[in-house]
Amino acid sequence: MRLVAVLDDVPSAARTLSTAGQLAERLGGADLCVFHPIPTIDPDFQSPDEGLPDPAQQARFAQSVAAHACTLRQIFAPWQATLPNNTPAHWLEQAGDIRTTLPTVASTADFVVLGPANPNCTQATRQIFATTLYATQAAVLITPPVAQASLGLHPVVAWQNSPNLLRAVHSAMPLLLTAQQVTILMGEHQPGTAPDPALLAQLRASGVAVALERFALAGSGVGAQIRTLATQAGADLLVMGAYGRPHFVEWLFGGPTVDLLASATWPILTQH
Repeated sequence: MRLVAVLDDVPSAARTLSTAGQLAERLGGADLCVFHPIPTIDPDFQSPDEGLPDPAQQARFAQSVAAHACTLRQIFAPWQATLPNNTPAHWLEQAGDIRTTLPTVASTADFVVLGPANPNCTQATRQIFATTLYATQAAVLITPPVAQASLGLHPVVAWQNSPNLLRAVHSAMPLLLTAQQVTILMGEHQPGTAPDPALLAQLRASGVAVALERFALAGSGVGAQIRTLATQAGADLLVMGAYGRPHFVEWLFGGPTVDLLASATWPILTQH
C-alpha cells in the first residue's frame, strides 16, 4: 500500500501525521510519502486588479514560504523516527500549481491523508482540500479534530447506493475485513422498504461482526443523524461517499448545509 499525507496547516500537522501512521499500522505497513505543496504565487497578488508584487514583496513571500516549509519539516523529522520498519516514510516538497502537483503525486497512492476540516483555514489549505477530493483518484482520509486511540477497528459505513460510496467501500475493505465490529447506517424515506445492502452479506461471509441499523431520513438533518448514530455505535472511522462538489465543500468548511465533517470526532474516509 502507498499512502500520501498532505501537510500544509502547521497547527494540525502532528495530528495529520499521527493519523497517517495509524492508517499505515492498520494496513499492516505501507510506503508513506509526506507531501508539502509549495505555492509559487503570492495569494495577495492572485487577481489582475491586485497588480504585481515589487522585489521586496517577492522576497518577503519567498522567505515566508521557506520558513513555513522548514517548520513542517521540523514536525515531520521526529515523527518519522518513531515509525516501524514496515512503514518507510519520506518527505517531498514541490513548487507549482497545486491543481497539477497534488494529482501527480497522488496518482499512484491508495490513500491520501488530509488534515482536519477547519472553517478558519487559509485559502491554500482550502484549495488543497478541494483538489484532493475532486482531482485525485485515491480514497481520502480526513484527520479528526482531536486525537483518538484507534482507527478503523469500529468503522461505520454511511450507506447509500452510489458509485462514490461503493468506491470508498472498496478502498476501505482492508480495514473493514480486519475490524472488530462494523456498523452500516442505512437511511430510508419509508422504513423497511429498501433491501439489505450487499456489503452486509459480504462482510458476514468473511466472518466480520457487522450490524445494520436503519433510520428514517429527516430531510436536511441527515448529517446530524449520521453523526449521532455513528457516535452511539462507537465509531472510530466513518466511511461515506463524497457529495457533489459545491455541497461537499460546503459541508467541509461550513455554510447552510449540515457541517458534519467539522463536527465529527472521528476520521472520515471518502472517495469521489
